[in-house]
Amino acid sequence: MIVKEIDYIASKMQKAATPEEKLYYFSATYGLINRVVNFEYDDELIFLHFVLQQAYMALQQRLVALTKGGDSIIPLTEKHFDKLLKTTKELGKKIKQGEEITGTLKEFVILAYTTTGNGYYLLDKGIIKI
Repeated sequence: MIVKEIDYIASKMQKAATPEEKLYYFSATYGLINRVVNFEYDDELIFLHFVLQQAYMALQQRLVALTKGGDSIIPLTEKHFDKLLKTTKELGKKIKQGEEITGTLKEFVILAYTTTGNGYYLLDKGIIKI
């Protein structure tokens, strides 16, 4: 069920026309995991939920700041959303194949980190790549 839903979410993200719409569909990832945890508790699912939710929140807060006239120093680019889609697809693939997902979760965390002051600084210097 998780794989099927992540595949659907990724397909909707890929077709989405705006960053807001892409984030809307991405938010379904942690919502899905939250519902599954209610029926089948697992520590890994809690970890997955937390990382996905925090990644969403970081990107959403940055997007709101940019669109509502807040701090506009730290941009969100198409590369951010391309990486979000790529990592979401990778997550679904790894879960389907029964592979370790910690590295993929790390990619979500790094992407979220680029929405912070220091994360953007490291991205701008080329230390972090997305």
